[in-house]
Parts: sequence; structure tokens; C-alpha cells
Amino acid sequence: MLLRRVSIWSVLLLAIGGVVALVNPKPLTSQIEQNVIGQARPNQEGQSLVEELNLTPQQEQQLKAIQQQYKDQMAQQRQELQQAQQELSGLMAGTASQGQIRDKYREVNVLRQQKGELHLESMLAIREILTPQQRRQFARLMQHQKGNFRADRPN
Repeated sequence: MLLRRVSIWSVLLLAIGGVVALVNPKPLTSQIEQNVIGQARPNQEGQSLVEELNLTPQQEQQLKAIQQQYKDQMAQQRQELQQAQQELSGLMAGTASQGQIRDKYREVNVLRQQKGELHLESMLAIREILTPQQRRQFARLMQHQKGNFRADRPN
């Protein structure tokens, strides 16, 4: 009887832990978004995106305009997503029905999709101001950043 109780609790805790991980992941796009759209922050070598890509003054102005254009929208989407994720966590911890939880989960996924699409639009806008060589360098930087972010993430 004790073994059965322990087994049931173990399965329940694993299931809840899995849902919590789904509800509140630290998306990679968020990390990249903050480093690209808010690119005043230097990399490990102390260079900013402007320096690494060797942007012209005109490109630098265009990049700042793109950053400004998307900054508020991204902040709002990030806030909406965080709120929905918190609500989903609350539903999971409370007495909500499965239907309510599923509906909130779908809402979270829609918000993630919208945030991802906005991020893509900002990346495409940045891409448009770059030369082919700068685009290749930009792609390498994003891959490098993606790799570093994953290496830094706890399992």
C-alpha cells in the first residue's frame, strides 16, 4: 500500500513538473531578441552588433529605427505571454477544469506564436539593411549566440 501511494505521488509530481516546464520555458528567441533588438549590449569580446557587422553610419541609423519600431511591441507581447503563463500555472495549481486548462494552454501557444512572428519580422527588417556578407556574419552570430545560450541553460 505504501509503495502504491509513493508511486502515485511520484507520477503526479512528474506530470505537474512537466506541465510547469511547458508553461514557463525560457524561450531561446527571447534571449536572442533581447540581444539583437536591444543591441547596445556588447558580446563576450566587448563588441556590439554594430561593430561586429561593421555597419555604416546609415545602417546604424536604420538599425536604431528598427529597434525603436519593435521595442514596445515586443515588450507588450512578452508581458502578455508572461501573464498568460502565470495564469496557466495558477490553473494547474488550483481546481480548474481540464477544459479551462486546455483553453489557457492554447492561449499561451497563440501568444508564443505571435511573439515569434513579431521577432521574425524584426529579424527580416534587420536583414534588409545588411549586405550579403553582413547577413552571413549575422547568421553566424545568431548561431553562436544560440549555442552559447543552450550551453548556459541548466538541464
